[in-house]
Amino acid sequence: MKKIIFLTVFALAILVNSCTDFDVSNENPDVASNIDLHPEILLTNLENNAVNELVGDAWSEGNLMGQYGARIVFTEFDLFEWGSQSGLWNNLYLAISDAKALEKIANEKGFDNYAGVSKVMQAWLFSILTDMYGDVPFIEVNQATEENYTPFYDTQEDIYNGLLDMLAEANTLLDGANNVDGDLYFGGDVTVWRKFANSLRLRLALRLSEVNPSKAASVIKTIYDAPIANPYIMSNADNASITFSTSSPFAHPVTEESGYRVGSYNEYRIAEHFVGILKNFNDPRLEFIADPTANSVVNGTLEVQGMQNGIVDGPAYEYKGGDSFLSKFNIGYFYLTPNSNQARFIIHSEVMFILAEAAQRNWISADAQTLYNEGVASNFAYWGVNMPANYLSTTGVAYDGELETIINQKYIALFYTDFQGFIEFRRTGFPNTIEPGPDAFYDIYPSRFEYPGNEAVLNKENYNTAVARMSGGDKITSKVWWEN
Repeated sequence: MKKIIFLTVFALAILVNSCTDFDVSNENPDVASNIDLHPEILLTNLENNAVNELVGDAWSEGNLMGQYGARIVFTEFDLFEWGSQSGLWNNLYLAISDAKALEKIANEKGFDNYAGVSKVMQAWLFSILTDMYGDVPFIEVNQATEENYTPFYDTQEDIYNGLLDMLAEANTLLDGANNVDGDLYFGGDVTVWRKFANSLRLRLALRLSEVNPSKAASVIKTIYDAPIANPYIMSNADNASITFSTSSPFAHPVTEESGYRVGSYNEYRIAEHFVGILKNFNDPRLEFIADPTANSVVNGTLEVQGMQNGIVDGPAYEYKGGDSFLSKFNIGYFYLTPNSNQARFIIHSEVMFILAEAAQRNWISADAQTLYNEGVASNFAYWGVNMPANYLSTTGVAYDGELETIINQKYIALFYTDFQGFIEFRRTGFPNTIEPGPDAFYDIYPSRFEYPGNEAVLNKENYNTAVARMSGGDKITSKVWWEN
């Protein structure tokens, strides 16, 4: 379902003047001083901060980590100089703090709708944190007193159990609840929030495929067998994705309208790896996602050429002849138009690939090929690209009962979706063509971000306990719990 992010000032003005669910005393017109009566204000701020963080990271880090994109200059990150990405850690925990404040107000006031939405937000944000770092503070977060700011690092297994329970509870709270005000994502529609919650449950359950397959199967079967009680995304109309505004300050963050520099945009090119996969399948999504090289436009022989990941500065800028011989991502769609590229949380094609894998593993009674084919067709439709009549019979695309076939198409569908393409590669090992570049600092592909440096100082005991549980220590090459 496509929703628009509105200007905050306008949105909050409407909220304050049109709210019918909350009583604002005439004796105290200052809404900010009555925040417990206006959870919609917290929700608006929380959503705006979270989406801007994750959309920006999807472009600048997620696409590189999944080898959808590569850099031609300032290539350190592409060489695996990842570090802690402390901005991601800090901003997601700030958003989680807001979500917990929203939940507290909702519980005190009996607002099941806001309580349910806050739980979905927490589960979504915590899932990204734990997938990108491993064990992280979970249970004790936002429970510290002034004397205690040292939360315990929960194991990833415990976090996953907690997230799945949290999403199930959110689904129950939102069943029959009133719509919410202040919702920038889905226009306040709690039905869409339930579909987001249960689709996220499917994603997280599947993440357990190699470490707790019985639990993964049980959760997925519960949802698939009872879609009335557990509604999930069943078409592109249900997508947990949002459309930005046509103007600043709520245009897509990586666009001209938002002030993102064209020079910075041009530092990125579509990755040779991603081009190779799409070309192998004769996939017309390639011509949509990437522009032809400037040189081929001049010569009248349009072609897309990708940049290899993991080349050191200098040689990277000269690769294949340089800038004019490498393809940018579709600049008209992804940069010049402020609201064409959505923020994707989880969309229909991913859900179909999750269910196809569940069927392939005999976890649900369904035809894996039918679900897989629907996932492929859905992603073509999402991008507005016509799927060739013979595409599903193409070598490497035609369903053959193998997990690799499903994941290769799922990988394409996860393009520009926070860190999900990279995360699924770590779970499955597919696409098996992802590998370190020639100048990379490691000869194995990294798995995670390091913990922020101040954790080792300000939360030393709990940090040390978490690091001791991790085979290999606090390094980007140390695997997380569920990793294959």
